[in-house]
Amino acid sequence: MLFSLVLPFRMKAIESPNKDDDTQWLTYWVVYGVFSIAEFFSDLFLSWFPFYYMLKCGFLLWCMAPSPSNGAEFLYKRIIRPFFLKHQSQVDSVMKDLKDKAKETADAITKEAKKATVNLLGEEKKST
Repeated sequence: MLFSLVLPFRMKAIESPNKDDDTQWLTYWVVYGVFSIAEFFSDLFLSWFPFYYMLKCGFLLWCMAPSPSNGAEFLYKRIIRPFFLKHQSQVDSVMKDLKDKAKETADAITKEAKKATVNLLGEEKKST
């Protein structure tokens, strides 16, 4: 699930003006992330279907096929990209909020670690 939190960053990389050969793999990982989220919530039901894991393997192979019209490219351009572009401002807002909360948390942890270190050193001086 943590893997899926970085999807918007990968999607931003795909949409950046600097296009390199990494676009194919970024596209694959975005599609794989969306697939992982969907599978997380539906795996309990899907695993009961015969040949589910074989079909899943075939789907992932189709997505990473080394051709210009592979599955990841198809799914990204037809489904994921339009959805992302439609909701881009909301995604940006959520990502900014997450970044701000992560910074606040890191600052609070750093502050508490400094306090603990000072207390520990203070106690150590008293005992010697």
